[in-house]
Amino acid sequence: MRYLFLAVLLFSAVACTTPNGNKLSFSSLNPQTDISPANPTVSYEMYSWYNGQDWAYAIIENGVKLTTSFKQITEDDNIIVGSAYLKDKLLEMPRGTKVYWNLKRIKGFQMPDEKTIESIVSAAKKAGVSVEVIAWPN
Repeated sequence: MRYLFLAVLLFSAVACTTPNGNKLSFSSLNPQTDISPANPTVSYEMYSWYNGQDWAYAIIENGVKLTTSFKQITEDDNIIVGSAYLKDKLLEMPRGTKVYWNLKRIKGFQMPDEKTIESIVSAAKKAGVSVEVIAWPN
């Protein structure tokens, strides 16, 4: 009986080690990754314009407030100035977030050059944020 107990104990010790001899822990068996999906009902509208010195952006959560004018959107407290800062903001958003880059036919909004647009969309995509460009012609 004693040998059976020792055999089970030895088997348990061997089964709970990695090939290099390190013991496995619970955390190594369950990697700490964020697999929780973002709230699919949360989406944002984004607007862009050139403020005379740099590109400025406004990101507004859909349904938070109705925005209908250039003045109302550009006077918001949460304006982001500079494409690099916009990328940082997009990287902070939860994976699965949807952002609609929208002009809504509101006079005054503009799109940056194609290279800048592609850079922003690419950075967001790497972070798991979907940026859909909706630019309606005048």
